[in-house]
This record gives sequence, structure tokens and C-alpha cells, in this order.
Amino acid sequence: MKALYKTLIPCALLSLLAACNNNNANQNNTSTNTLSNSPNTASSPTPAKEPSDSGGLTAGSSANSAKASATKINAFEKEMSIQLSSTTVPAGSVEFVVENQGKMPHEFVVFKNDLKDNKLPLKGDKLDEEAKDLKKIGEIGEDKLKSGATQELKVNLTPGRYLIVCNLGDHFNKGMKTELTVK
Repeated sequence: MKALYKTLIPCALLSLLAACNNNNANQNNTSTNTLSNSPNTASSPTPAKEPSDSGGLTAGSSANSAKASATKINAFEKEMSIQLSSTTVPAGSVEFVVENQGKMPHEFVVFKNDLKDNKLPLKGDKLDEEAKDLKKIGEIGEDKLKSGATQELKVNLTPGRYLIVCNLGDHFNKGMKTELTVK
């Protein structure tokens, strides 16, 4: 009988440990599958992921299926213009692939915006990024968008109007802005 206990107790402990380990792995997979809709001022091409509403992802979803469902928009920045491959997208995960085709550094900043152009809050030649009527969703800084650089920005967008700008120097005032509609 003692021999049976010596065999069963270690087996039970190993089974318990394996079950706990598997549960932790599932929890980690779930947290890496969530998409952030918080403002990110990312200094890296891909914003850090934070736990949030999963936007329909389930614990069984894989990171690859989350990537596959993202709407991809190519953005081209040149001196004093921003062009998007599409100006209307469905709500959800959006991946901007931003290419600086200009000769100087630029930035790419996405704001949720319900204001008309003539009502945008300004601070000199720049958009007032701290204004209460604007909500910064994500950003690729000028250090990442030097001439010839291509960077990615992934964000989760809800329905509404978005303003995309380069707010360096007088770039915004000279026309480096465009709108995106999310349905």
C-alpha cells in the first residue's frame, strides 16, 4: 500500500503542475491576442499591446488570425502631403504602412476628430495636440520616419472621423493632413 502511495502522490503532483502550466499558457495567449485602442505614442513601429476589449477575439483565436483581419492602408508622406491608399475603412484593427518619400523627416499622428477643418484647435502653425476635442490614437515619431523610411502602426479604430497629420514645424499648416472615415 505504501508503494502505491509513493507512486500516486508524485503522479498527482505532476498532473496538477501540468494543468496549472497549461492554464497559464492559455491566459498568456489570450492577453497577447488583445488589441489596444488606447492612445499610443509609439517610439517603435508597432505600439505596445495593452489588455483591453478584445474586439471579438476569443481565447482560441491566434495572433495570425488577428493580423489577417487587420485592414491594411498604405500611407505616403512627401513634403507637405499625406496620401492614403484608402480613405474609408471598416471599424476594427487597422495597420498603416507609412512610407516617407520626402527628403526630410516627418511624423504620422492619428487623431479621433469630430471637428471641421476651420474649427481645428491650433497652437501657432501646429495642431494643438492637447486640445480636449482631439484624441490621439497612435503615432510614429520623426525619429522613425526619416527620409526613405517605412514604418508600421497598428491601431484599433471605432466608427467616426479621424485626422492624420505631420505636426512637425509648419508641416500641418502647409497641408500635411488628411482624413480617414471609419464605418
